Amino acid sequence: MKPMVKRSILLFMSALLLAAPCLAQVKGMWVVRYSLTSPAAARKIVARAAEAGVTDLFVQFFAKGEAYYNSALAPRADCVTPGFDPLAIMLKECKARHIRIHAWINVYFIWSSDQKPGDKRHAYYRKKDWFAAGPSGRSLRDLTQRELNAANLEGVYLSPANEEVKSYLRELVREILFKYDVDGVHLDYVRYGKLDYSYDPANRRAFKAQYGVDPERLLEGDPKLKPYWDTWFLWRMYQITDLVAQLKIDIHQFNPWMKLSAAVKPDPDEARTGFGQDWPSWLANDWVDFVVLMDYSQNTETVLKLARKAARYRGRGRVYVGLGAWRDDMDGIMEKVRALRQAGMEDIVLFSYDGLAQRGITFETLKQRGF
Repeated sequence: MKPMVKRSILLFMSALLLAAPCLAQVKGMWVVRYSLTSPAAARKIVARAAEAGVTDLFVQFFAKGEAYYNSALAPRADCVTPGFDPLAIMLKECKARHIRIHAWINVYFIWSSDQKPGDKRHAYYRKKDWFAAGPSGRSLRDLTQRELNAANLEGVYLSPANEEVKSYLRELVREILFKYDVDGVHLDYVRYGKLDYSYDPANRRAFKAQYGVDPERLLEGDPKLKPYWDTWFLWRMYQITDLVAQLKIDIHQFNPWMKLSAAVKPDPDEARTGFGQDWPSWLANDWVDFVVLMDYSQNTETVLKLARKAARYRGRGRVYVGLGAWRDDMDGIMEKVRALRQAGMEDIVLFSYDGLAQRGITFETLKQRGF
């Protein structure tokens, strides 16, 4: 064979291998930020995960507007001791044990306490139109935690339609990409708190500029404006999809092998209509590499039913199933794992390391039981 031909074949095969998706079974675990108390604790988490054959760790490094890494953009969480960089330690330990590490980021959910953040750099102190608002136009930042709870909201959410918010979130992700060689970025709370809480000034101004109608007028019931309801629904979903797509572009330009994923509502219909989270389109358009369903029911049949429904929307990506292991016993966890694998859903992530530890379920037990 001529050297030139041989070289061309080798290049072609290499391209195919790089383009082919990784189909190895994923055994994942979410790690909540409160476990990152010290370098010793971080090392212990990774060591135990490796012993259990865990392939992927989704570790929370940005939550409630605070960073659990060395950030120039967001305030450092008070519980992180000076001189300790949880992300750097976890990254080093995971690389040494060949475990993929995904930087888990809470996107729009920014605060949940009547006690305000102590650091004025916190996003809580940004412009008022940075925040989502209800149909009355009242900003979520102006509600007490009791009022937020009564509305079934976890806390204060940023406005997905605000362009400054989008820029801020993109900069946060870029900061992690530039400083840390993570295997992926994992988005959480990449949705509205509830779709009804989307009447903030940024959303209203932008929609009115585009279509000539203030969305608040749609609530008045004028039949002439009824055709705008569908447009308003799609508009709000697009704001979140736009950020996801921009993050994918940023990641691809920096490192095309790095994965972008999202923790999502398990029912695609509820995700769209209730929270503006159109994750099926993210998969279909390659804006995320995979999603992890928050399929947390204790009922195995319910978990399986939602997983099968979601699998029909996998598009060009992959669907992992996240189990609510913190609320289940060992028998319940393994019953769901076996049922999912028998149904061809091989990629499973447990929520969470912390919840399992509190229930006395060890990594060694998980391995012995066949996770």
